[in-house]
Amino acid sequence: MSVRLTPFERVARTNLLVVAGETHQCFGTFSGWAVDDQGQRVALDGLVGWAEQARNRW
Repeated sequence: MSVRLTPFERVARTNLLVVAGETHQCFGTFSGWAVDDQGQRVALDGLVGWAEQARNRW
């Protein structure tokens, strides 16, 4: 397996004293390949993925 992720990040913050929030979103495009359960090579070029971390106070 050989995979590369080219990431970019989006950050949003809100602070209204009582209500606050901070969100980090990391988006990216994969390139490379992986092997499935049958041993076949699967291309990942152009596949988009993301992860998110959020903290909120209400």
